[in-house]
Amino acid sequence: MIQIKLIDYLEQIGIDDKTEVEKAKLLCYYYFKELSENEFSMRRISEMFIHSGFCMPNISRLKDKLTKGKGKILISATKSKHTYTFVPIVLQTLDKEVGNYWNDYDTIESLSSLIDESRFCGKRNYLTRLIKQINNCYENHCYDGCAVLMRRLFEVMLILAYQKFGIEDEIRDRSGTGNIMLDGIINNAKNNSTLKLSRIKNEFDTFRKVGNFSAHNITYTAGKKDIDDIKIDYRVMLEELYNKAGLIE
Repeated sequence: MIQIKLIDYLEQIGIDDKTEVEKAKLLCYYYFKELSENEFSMRRISEMFIHSGFCMPNISRLKDKLTKGKGKILISATKSKHTYTFVPIVLQTLDKEVGNYWNDYDTIESLSSLIDESRFCGKRNYLTRLIKQINNCYENHCYDGCAVLMRRLFEVMLILAYQKFGIEDEIRDRSGTGNIMLDGIINNAKNNSTLKLSRIKNEFDTFRKVGNFSAHNITYTAGKKDIDDIKIDYRVMLEELYNKAGLIE
């Protein structure tokens, strides 16, 4: 779960336009999400108001509005009735309405288990995301997904190298608006006197085939060994194409 600063949260929910009861409900929810507080005293709720820049509420009046009637928001959490917790349906509604603020759909958790992120990430954002997805797939045993993404990264790096040398026209399709298929790019790259690739070019078809099998063969499923068998050569290829593309020295 990601962390959200209180000031950002208050701005996102438009707290200034809310009633006192709504403010209390939304503030309690913030501390429930951020600090795992699930019981609230009226004194604590008052502190939330003050910390958020609002005047101290009338505790007795606010307590009645929060804990009584059909639309109550809090119920007693202890026998002494000094602390309160969310009515379950209220908490479910809050999760649905504002809980997404704590969902992170962008961060990709990964380690350098297959591709060295310290070496190859941070050059261009889309390359970094591809590499992190590759590592994430590998770490979570999603080897077919890993193989397909490795093929994609390989193709992207070839195209970037052509662009760097100003020879992308050599791999344009007949319409002139896109590039030819990867096998055609590989055939051109192997013999391209401008790129001057090393002997790693002899492994290019292997990188393509591993990805193709996972993408197109309906009975094939990749395993860890399929990835491990090519990972050293794949790393050498990335190093060379990153250099050719002017991304590293």
